Amino acid sequence: MRALLAAAVMLQALITGDCLSCEQCFALHTSSCSGVFTQCPPDVTHCVAGLENTTLRNDVILTAFKDCLDPSQKAACGREFYYKTSVFSLRTSRTCCDSDLCNGGDVKVPPADDTPNGYICEECFNNQSTDPCTVTGVVQCSGKQNTCGTFSGTASNPGEAVRPYSERGCATPDYCKIGVFNLLGVQVYDYALKCSPALKV
Repeated sequence: MRALLAAAVMLQALITGDCLSCEQCFALHTSSCSGVFTQCPPDVTHCVAGLENTTLRNDVILTAFKDCLDPSQKAACGREFYYKTSVFSLRTSRTCCDSDLCNGGDVKVPPADDTPNGYICEECFNNQSTDPCTVTGVVQCSGKQNTCGTFSGTASNPGEAVRPYSERGCATPDYCKIGVFNLLGVQVYDYALKCSPALKV
């Protein structure tokens, strides 16, 4: 059936022009998804596949996605976005490719590197207010996290209502350079994100 759908999409592309075709799906609480093949708008040059992992205390929410890549989000391709406190963490990984149906199959995500790297950041977490939260201690950074991130704003985790947040913790440089505009599971609204170098211990 999948081969038949792919053939139909490719035939449509031959008839209507040379627009890119990508698989399109979105699924919560799973590390993979499959869906329909769709013809992308003419300005799209890449397909995308990825996974978001949001953890709040013991509650883990996975969001798998595939789609035509919005050209404005191309800077996020192949970058590592990983932010954590001792209470909350957000990790997103995405791969981009530039040929028809190249994002089909399983979502391939590199394993998270949670090995402590010798950096620490002040931390706090508050989901009651956007006012700066009071530092409660430090968190050990891991992997490529060598930056401290301070976030305040309104956001909603998948399946949850919008609420205010204020937090501080470890982040990868890409999280700070590119920001959180490219998230698909977590929705972020009015927010401020500030970053500074982590402390080497």
